[in-house]
Amino acid sequence: MDINKKKKITALVFGLCIIAVCQASNEENIPRGILFFGRLHPLILHLPIGALILTFFIDIIGRLKKEYPKTVITNALGFSALLSIITVIFGYFLSLEGGYEEQILDIHFWTGILSACCIIVLFYLSYKQYDKFVLPLFIVSLLSISVAGHYGSVLTHGDDFVTEYAFAPPEKRTIEVIDSLKIYEDVVFRILDKKCLQCHNSTKKKGELSLLTKASILKGGENGKIITKNNAFESDLYMHPILPIADEKHMPPEGKPQLSKNELWLLKYWIENGASFENYIAKMPKNDTLKKALKKYLVFNEKEIEEASSKDVAEVISAGFSVMKRVPGEAGLHVKFLKDTITNKEIKALINLKDQIVELNLSNSGITDKMTSSLKKMKNLEVLRLDNTNITDESLKYIETLEFLKSLNLYQTNVSNIGLKNLLKSVSPAQIFVWKTKVDTSFSKELEKEYGIQIHNGMFKGFVELSPIKKPSSKPDKTLFTKDIDITLLSELKKVDLRYTTDGKEPDSLSTLYTIPVHINKTTNLKIKAFKKGWLPSETLDKYYFKIGHKIVNYSIKQKPDIKYPGAHKLFDLEEGSTSFKDGKWTGYLGFDVNTIIDLGSVKSVDNISVNCLENVGNWIVFPEKMIAYTSKDGKTNFKKIGEIKIKRKDDSKADLKKRFTLSIPKTTAQYFKVVIKNPKVLPKWHEGAGKASWIFVDEIFLW
Repeated sequence: MDINKKKKITALVFGLCIIAVCQASNEENIPRGILFFGRLHPLILHLPIGALILTFFIDIIGRLKKEYPKTVITNALGFSALLSIITVIFGYFLSLEGGYEEQILDIHFWTGILSACCIIVLFYLSYKQYDKFVLPLFIVSLLSISVAGHYGSVLTHGDDFVTEYAFAPPEKRTIEVIDSLKIYEDVVFRILDKKCLQCHNSTKKKGELSLLTKASILKGGENGKIITKNNAFESDLYMHPILPIADEKHMPPEGKPQLSKNELWLLKYWIENGASFENYIAKMPKNDTLKKALKKYLVFNEKEIEEASSKDVAEVISAGFSVMKRVPGEAGLHVKFLKDTITNKEIKALINLKDQIVELNLSNSGITDKMTSSLKKMKNLEVLRLDNTNITDESLKYIETLEFLKSLNLYQTNVSNIGLKNLLKSVSPAQIFVWKTKVDTSFSKELEKEYGIQIHNGMFKGFVELSPIKKPSSKPDKTLFTKDIDITLLSELKKVDLRYTTDGKEPDSLSTLYTIPVHINKTTNLKIKAFKKGWLPSETLDKYYFKIGHKIVNYSIKQKPDIKYPGAHKLFDLEEGSTSFKDGKWTGYLGFDVNTIIDLGSVKSVDNISVNCLENVGNWIVFPEKMIAYTSKDGKTNFKKIGEIKIKRKDDSKADLKKRFTLSIPKTTAQYFKVVIKNPKVLPKWHEGAGKASWIFVDEIFLW
């Protein structure tokens, strides 16, 4: 396209824009076409901004490489200049709708015009080859655009839009009793904040109305007051949201989140009871509908659940249930019945875990109404499955006290409209499943609207029970290394997100996503967890990788390992043993200590000495009683003790255990180290072989 043709198109665009501006300025009723183009302002404005930033980047790179792409920059600035003019004009069209705080709008408008002028001048300077002025004006243009953009966000989203998440949120006031709620501050304002303040705040006042403060609400908007105390039907604040959605006065506008039936009821209740901005609920008349509607506005202290005893868990498992931690490291439990038919005896076994059960699956269990009374004791229950059983409305009475219930599955049971209606008067789970019950589809839809919850009355995505993903794995298995290593993370399930941490913290759905092998160049605690939509997260794979500062080659050992488990070199080969003493990687000592002198070849600094040990009670293998370390100048005489650690059993477990014990000796410098790992010599009194010679098994001693 030749230059003359470009000029003609540009002139035509400018001419049409000028005519439109003049028409918009001179008419009291703005043409719909003008308003349409105004709505394009938020879309168009990103084009000149993006083009300018990219051009600035190309300009800087060109200057640094001394290969300045003048033609590219000039053309890009021309593109930015043209679109910046259109953006300013469309922004002016949008401002004609009104409803914006005048001072903020003026700053945004004039900084937008300044930005457009700067870009036009930039284009002119680049075209005329006044290169020394281009870079400074580039910086001025970007600063001007930043200011204009900030005030644009204030107009659209409020003055705290940019800084909202810059600081920790204020702690919510604990409100566990309905009478402690402030009707306006804790209820009405939260409704307005959620559904209305986006368009009715201090910087954006649609209809000259702000709902941000008591004073602005009482002042009203362009049509006068919006509240008539004690009469909701003469109050625009209540009447506009209940108008047909097609009515132009209906608020919020079509396409925006609408007020729920509960929210409308509370708004009406507030107005008809004096529209107080100070009163607590305790000073106002109460009824069952109010109590039910206000429950979602309570703020409870975080639940603290005590850890279940291993004895209680074992009893529930023996009764025919599977028991697993819902979240590793937390006390809440997921419990599922595994047998074909449940009895009262098995239900009663659950009572010992009544405080810890958070998810309970009794589907296909054959449970009856006579057995469900125990459910009311499980105060922390959040997920309950009773699907494919013969329960009726009678069982729902025992669920009415479960205030934390979030999900209830009643699929293929005998519950009815009446039972479900009565249940929802007391609790409001986020979702209930009633497919193939006596609950009518139309009735469930009415309850959905009335209580603002999801009631599934047909096949739905995710009906199948969620299962946890199998714990991920990693390669190589080796956790001791002298040079940097790359760790590959693996999962048996396809298309999962593997997320990990390297600081010992528990990984969650926001932790680093695994895409390439994890590079490790120092001692690191790597934790990995698998996530997938529609599945429960996996257990955490917890691995501690040790970077060995000194590979031990020269050593002597006073007492060699037992002939059945030989090979003193295994103490220093960096090949760790498993929990099986027969895997060929352990050295075994019957009644003797491990006593070794290590020569590092020269004087070196050591902060820690670690040793891997095994315990297998059934095979008379126990942990050592202590580890002692010494240093010497010649490796033969005058050994000086530098530290020791005592090793004590912390529980009565008889499972096979592998543990690493570490003695800390910060900034110790020496060439020769003696490490003694003390054998208890005889088995302890609690052992069935008490008094007989004891084994200790050691596979790695390393200095780091």
